[in-house]
Amino acid sequence: MSLPAEDMPHLAHFVTLPPSPALAAHVQCFWWLRGFTDVDASVQLLHPDGGSGIIFNFADPLGLNDRLYAHRMLICGPQMATTRLRLPHRVDLLGVRLQPGRGAHCLGSRLDRLCGYQGHDSAEARWQRLTDRLAEADRTIQQRLIEAELLTLVQRPLQKAAPVKHLLHLIAESRGQRRILELMQGCSISQRQLERLFLRQVGLTPKQYSRTQRVALVRHRLKAGTGLLATALACGYSDQAHCIHDFSAVVGMTPGQYRRRALSGRPDSTMIASTMNHP
Repeated sequence: MSLPAEDMPHLAHFVTLPPSPALAAHVQCFWWLRGFTDVDASVQLLHPDGGSGIIFNFADPLGLNDRLYAHRMLICGPQMATTRLRLPHRVDLLGVRLQPGRGAHCLGSRLDRLCGYQGHDSAEARWQRLTDRLAEADRTIQQRLIEAELLTLVQRPLQKAAPVKHLLHLIAESRGQRRILELMQGCSISQRQLERLFLRQVGLTPKQYSRTQRVALVRHRLKAGTGLLATALACGYSDQAHCIHDFSAVVGMTPGQYRRRALSGRPDSTMIASTMNHP
């Protein structure tokens, strides 16, 4: 995950800016992180939200899920599980966080082929050329350069984007609590065709995206101090066991472990520092 707005790092020198109005439907935000980290702040939990993005790295390698990435540019596809990000001591990062379902436009590729984290070799040549220019520019120019590229890309037609956009909205609006088949009723295309288009344009199946939305709702209630059983029922689970299963699969810890840590005042960014092997 490439730093969704809900889970920003608990670090100084972290800046976010909104996109221009012309790109608001495609881009969640631009973000910058520069400076030096310490041990307590070096690990972040990046929870999945269905979005995708790009990270430009002008300093030391990043650790993502126990793997080091030295690429100057990373394409970040949609994730089905929480990413463990270990920041190096010296940090100089620039990121673009894209809206769910918009990566196929902005990244120039089917998102079902971009899940995970991929180096610049997987990107279009235009993004590779842009990286060198960004390294020498200030923040204002960096955003301007990226937006110019994005404005060109989003003009390209995307096959039958409207049904996918509508289903994305319905799933997000229900926070993943309504049945997918129910949400698909009345769609202008067949269920099978919609599922294929959704996977290409979002990078997740409708069911996977729905799970990320419902687990996000569970996290929110647990952080607010709500008990597990009450949370499970309020979030539409038929029983506590099903909630525990989904939550553990996405977040990598049980709801009880997450709630205890959240209530202890420890931010998400330090919850799993001991599980990372990279310096």
